[in-house]
Amino acid sequence: MDRVNWKLMTLEEKRAFYQKISMELSDHKRQLFDEKVQYRTRHFSLALEDMMKTQNASALMRTADAFGIHRVDVYDKNERFNVSSGISKGVEKWLDSKFFNTYDEGGVEEWAARLKSTGRKLYVTALNKDAKPLHEIDPTIPATVCFGNEQEGASENLIALADEVLYIPMKGFVESFNVSVSCGIVLHHLTHRMEQCGVQRGLEEEDALDTKINWALRTIPNPQRFV
Repeated sequence: MDRVNWKLMTLEEKRAFYQKISMELSDHKRQLFDEKVQYRTRHFSLALEDMMKTQNASALMRTADAFGIHRVDVYDKNERFNVSSGISKGVEKWLDSKFFNTYDEGGVEEWAARLKSTGRKLYVTALNKDAKPLHEIDPTIPATVCFGNEQEGASENLIALADEVLYIPMKGFVESFNVSVSCGIVLHHLTHRMEQCGVQRGLEEEDALDTKINWALRTIPNPQRFV
């Protein structure tokens, strides 16, 4: 069978290609893809800056998938990032993940510019005098929400480049949650509020089709038969 670059296909050709490869899936899996793609959103995306601990980043990717966040960007400062599938539960198969390697692609300024080039605002979680409480963030504005690592938080450079700095108000003696809990609270709040404000879930038609093709190719045995 001739190999093809499906990403260069027309929309009609992609529809036919997906119909062909989806025959390799079970009926349940095809129905699951049709259902889950309707709940994905690019209105908000998640970004992780220099997580340091692979298990933390993997847990946050799992959280993103749980809330239907489709895009995750990872800034890798010290070493090539590897997902810990035991913690992520394999959700990396379902996410649109982009990894930024500082050795080849530059520093945080270049990364932030790339994040903003998607058309979303850049929100960074941090505790400083300019930070807004989470409930004051406008959920109708598309944004990438960035978390720093457990020990140091977001870098000063990234905070300076943010369109908004946000924090989670707390009533106890502690000043911060761990990063995994913080991510869950922020993504739950923002996705819930966006729906309340009438922002619909779902991807554009071709984006949804591309997503299902990617999901299928990551699921079927020996996908090299088709690409």
